[in-house]
Amino acid sequence: MELEATGISVRGPHAQMLDTTSVKVADHQLVLLAGYPGPGHVAASLGLSGRLRPDTGQVRLDGKADAALLRRQVAVVDTPGITEPEDALLVQTVVGEELAIAGRKAGRKAVLEWLDEHEAAEHADKRFEHLPVAARTRLLAELTVARPDVKVVILTMPDRHGGDPHEWYAVGRDLASRGYGAIITCADASARLLGVPAAHLGSSDQPNPVQVAPVEPITPIETLDLVKETQA
Repeated sequence: MELEATGISVRGPHAQMLDTTSVKVADHQLVLLAGYPGPGHVAASLGLSGRLRPDTGQVRLDGKADAALLRRQVAVVDTPGITEPEDALLVQTVVGEELAIAGRKAGRKAVLEWLDEHEAAEHADKRFEHLPVAARTRLLAELTVARPDVKVVILTMPDRHGGDPHEWYAVGRDLASRGYGAIITCADASARLLGVPAAHLGSSDQPNPVQVAPVEPITPIETLDLVKETQA
């Protein structure tokens, strides 16, 4: 799988939203896409995922310029004004809605089980705005990849919520290790803090994506050893 944007730009009603940008990502790869905080991050996320038609350039998934295919297989996470959950909603409500979209069981029992499986049961009754930043990003990412067709995940400006950039960057690395292509848009300051070669909004000369090794499956022998260690 490869997602490639070539020379895309977006004009807003009053000013340029996204200057000409080229970027690509494949499975098991992670791209940090940095730029000045503002509408360019949302425009890039929507353009890359087929939810906004760029004024110039083209976006292809596996060589196909198909907006419907992009919308189905490229997901945007926590994008302001688009997929960002309402602050006042309870965490369990957001989880239920997202599980329903993914075609999975979404009753209260199923929601609580899902939260427990993802070590987040303690947050079930919190307002979504009160989630710690790391938990917010991880939960929304996991709910997104619960959709069976998703191949590329775009985390939009997780640093706008504050917190430690290393925590949301770890979410992106985890997604890439599981075979997804991952793009994280962020401020230049966050990219400098991470010390990771970053692609940039408004640029076509980009560094290579970070290649992330696949997750090593646990063998039956390793599983038995883990059980023995727990029981010891």
